[in-house]
Amino acid sequence: MARPRAEAPRCEDRQPYAVATPLLVAAQVLAWIVVRRWIATTDDWSRLALQPSNLDPQALIVAPFIHLDPAHLGVNLLVLWLFGANLERSLGSPRFLVIYLGAGFVGSLMQWATALVFHAAAELGVGMASLGSSGAVAGVLGAVFVRFPQARLNVPFVPRATFPSAPFLTLWLAYTVVRAIITTVNGASDGIGHWAHFAGFVFGTGAALLFKAQLQARVDLLHQSAQEAVRHNNLPAAAQAWAAILAVRPGDRSVRGSLISARLTLGDRAGARRIAREGIVSAVRSDDRTAAISAFLAFSPVTPDLNLPPGVRYQIATWLTEAGEHDHAYRAFLDSLKEDGSTTAAASSLFRAGEVAWQKLRQPARAHAAWARLLREHPDSAWSDRARALLGRLDLPPRSPA
Repeated sequence: MARPRAEAPRCEDRQPYAVATPLLVAAQVLAWIVVRRWIATTDDWSRLALQPSNLDPQALIVAPFIHLDPAHLGVNLLVLWLFGANLERSLGSPRFLVIYLGAGFVGSLMQWATALVFHAAAELGVGMASLGSSGAVAGVLGAVFVRFPQARLNVPFVPRATFPSAPFLTLWLAYTVVRAIITTVNGASDGIGHWAHFAGFVFGTGAALLFKAQLQARVDLLHQSAQEAVRHNNLPAAAQAWAAILAVRPGDRSVRGSLISARLTLGDRAGARRIAREGIVSAVRSDDRTAAISAFLAFSPVTPDLNLPPGVRYQIATWLTEAGEHDHAYRAFLDSLKEDGSTTAAASSLFRAGEVAWQKLRQPARAHAAWARLLREHPDSAWSDRARALLGRLDLPPRSPA
């Protein structure tokens, strides 16, 4: 049997489109238009901001979406657009929204609390109010710091020039903390919510760690290592990287298939069988019939003699029957006899194999062989009487069950 060629699988675990990011951008642009057109000309806009002297729940919800200065809005939306879409596709829209909204609210609360605690009551005017999505955007940057530690940013107006994002974000956070401390010590505001930035970044980092984004980042790096190793024909290194990916993501069938192919190419047939068996057994025990069928059909031809635990192949054969893979199901029922031994499950496998052969494959000879073997090897089983009765009908034209 020809061994399959080991190839580097693609790392595609993302949702295809970013939905929340463009909606958030549109919502903030619309809010800015409404505020500038109907509210900013009066003093009513202050009701939308989170004032240090009053923790208004309504303002806490609204403030992270409101901007007065178009430059403030533009910078926030530019950063959100540049970083948010990729992060959302990686983590999924629900988790992305948790990070964005949570960072926005936490950042606003942090700015409100520091203004209330560290500034004199006489200075708690509208100039100390919290307004804008800077805290939420900082949360996105914090999550990006965890999820894409190796990412590089393009240098504006310089083609093909990039710089690493992690050092840049580290320097930005350090600057934010220093400015937050300075403005707090001086008891004045420079018009920028440094504490909101800091709190939002910390929230985004913590939420990303809670969502195990760092494991996704590690998988990305391992995929890159495997691809580089394949390009240099370094199959042992590629196999090592794929094995590390499976330790993080055991359900990745594409990586498992590549690792099996690599083990076969390297002459490690026992290792290839073990890896294939682990994937199939894990899918069956998780009751994931689609994954179990896919893994079984992909791995069993290249790694025969899998020696699956009793009952596993029988369950797969049942799912194969339901999926319309009747020829594979018939063979799986018969092959399960080697693993189920002389138990009652073996008698059930023979009976089911006969059913599939007669009713689905329209092959009475196969059905006769399976049921005759059942009567010969398991004459006292619960399936014997039914098999004997069906054997007597095999001379009739086979017909579909009612």
